[in-house]
Amino acid sequence: MTRTFRSYLREALEDVKVKRIEQLIQLGRVKMEDGRQLYELTISELEHEYKCMKEKRMLL
Repeated sequence: MTRTFRSYLREALEDVKVKRIEQLIQLGRVKMEDGRQLYELTISELEHEYKCMKEKRMLL
């Protein structure tokens, strides 16, 4: 059975999302201020939050 490009892409994106969630948890973010859990966010939202958290940490 061959996998389609779409299934490889979906798996790769899910891997990126899981990695970013793990990184956010390490930085102390376990939930968004609006109450959403990290797994509910899009990859773009996770990326934005990660960048914000990293910048905050560098300022401290």
